[in-house]
Amino acid sequence: MAENWIQTDEAEDVAGSIRHVIRSAQFVGEDYLAWKWVVMALHSALQGACVCHLTTTAAPVGAVTERNAGEWLSYFEDSRTDSNAKPPETYLMELPGLLKAVRNPYSAGDCSNTVGIAISESELNWLLRFHKEIRNQFAHFEPMGWSIDVSGIPEIAKLVARIIGDILRTGWAFRHQDSAQREAMQRSLHALETIEWPT
Repeated sequence: MAENWIQTDEAEDVAGSIRHVIRSAQFVGEDYLAWKWVVMALHSALQGACVCHLTTTAAPVGAVTERNAGEWLSYFEDSRTDSNAKPPETYLMELPGLLKAVRNPYSAGDCSNTVGIAISESELNWLLRFHKEIRNQFAHFEPMGWSIDVSGIPEIAKLVARIIGDILRTGWAFRHQDSAQREAMQRSLHALETIEWPT
């Protein structure tokens, strides 16, 4: 069997997740289990965008837990004089911590944003419920029957599109993408905001 490789990065993963929400949304009318992939891709896009926004030039510092950031900074310092220094494992913050962090002024990895990404308390609580009660249940599906109200997912999708759009406009998160890639992401975000969901 021939090897088959793909090449990607954290910014392209966000773009791909947005596109996957849009694709999956086309099937929810005929296959209700497609909602799982809408949820998973929405969560992936939002989490990935937050990671891109927060990560400093000393990657992955900025998007990792406080303890892990200390381990990475120690490693960077040690590796200047110790060729045998081993990098620590990476422990990214979970979505709740990432969302709280991006709201802070100067939260971009280059500290260029004087105001944080606008997420109100009610929006934050809504996204935290989305993370805990919907995404986590889909990601760690227990052996049980489950009924889920998906009527709020289209509004979550609009909120996610707005937050990622704000992160995109801030500039730091997707700075390595060229203008065509950023424009394509903006078009995808518009498509995400305007999906015609089945009733």
